[in-house]
Amino acid sequence: MELMELQKAGLLVSGAIYVGSVLWLWRGLSGRCSGPALVRDRPSVSAIVAARNEETTLPHCLDALAGQDYQGAFEVIVVDDRSRDRTWDLIAAKAATWPMLKGVQAGPDGRFKCPKKSALAEGIEASSGEILLFTDADCRPPADWVRSMVAHFAPGVGLVAGYARPDPVSGALAKVLAVDNIGVGALGAGSFGMGHPLSCTGRNLGYRRQVYDELSGFGRIGHLIGGDDVYFMRLVGAQGRWAMAFNRRAVVLSQPPPAKLADAVQQKLRHAAKGGHYKGRAFYLAVGVYLFHGFLAWGLVQMLWTQSWDGWVAGVWFMRWAVDFLLLKRMAAPEERALLRHLPLVEVLYIPYVLIFTVVGRWGWFRWKTC
Repeated sequence: MELMELQKAGLLVSGAIYVGSVLWLWRGLSGRCSGPALVRDRPSVSAIVAARNEETTLPHCLDALAGQDYQGAFEVIVVDDRSRDRTWDLIAAKAATWPMLKGVQAGPDGRFKCPKKSALAEGIEASSGEILLFTDADCRPPADWVRSMVAHFAPGVGLVAGYARPDPVSGALAKVLAVDNIGVGALGAGSFGMGHPLSCTGRNLGYRRQVYDELSGFGRIGHLIGGDDVYFMRLVGAQGRWAMAFNRRAVVLSQPPPAKLADAVQQKLRHAAKGGHYKGRAFYLAVGVYLFHGFLAWGLVQMLWTQSWDGWVAGVWFMRWAVDFLLLKRMAAPEERALLRHLPLVEVLYIPYVLIFTVVGRWGWFRWKTC
């Protein structure tokens, strides 16, 4: 009986933390916490893309960057990260006809543990823009992407993040991963809106060159696999000198998630690994969310094992569905809202994801996609 009471108490306390966290993000998405005013400045901009074996997707990315409507100085730097296909040939051919494009071939020995960080660092060194924007080789930024991102760099704003979503989305696995992507986007946009950023994506990101130089680039996070986006964002936050903003106006479209389950597992392990490096209040929040999923799993397994209904566990379980639905509905683009019908399945899968993937990813038991 004491064990059951402990489980119930733990579920209620951690559940309250979880619901409070979701409502906190929901408020951040509501727009009540206004960000910096938009500006009309036209600083020089460098869009930097790291590409490895992207001969199929890179042309679409370059076409999207070539179609930007920005009126200021703009250049595109594409770093060929030791590709084994025709990626470099495509870059060189495009650069011959488009003066705004500069191709860079990454060195054979990366300076950082993470190959992408090494490639991006070489691209930044070859660039000249005051504002550095980043997207991936399999992404298609909208025509107003540069202009919209730059408009969010008000005085004192050092980093601007944005939302990216897969397109097109077809197949059960892709739809489940797309719903998860909405949740990750809500974590980023909501926490930015509350002034305590927790997440961002390198598919839609920008920061001032001055910020990059002040932090000595990726040097302090070079030993970490991945995280050229989130880990750098946390460095900016820890420095405390620059504000950060979230741009929800220009949504970057990316290639669909991995079609194979094994590839999707590797991708989610890489993503989950970033949560293991939270510090301060974010760390305690992550622990609370982890414990909530642990107590919830305990209660659900107990119900199935004993084949008896537990109103407390069921109530918390459906409450979680309700608050998650409200959050994701507020975050989802109109084109994504039909995907929320898959939320019940995602809610089930998310329990083992939190309990297992965050631990496995934290210990580095995954395959980096560019190795």
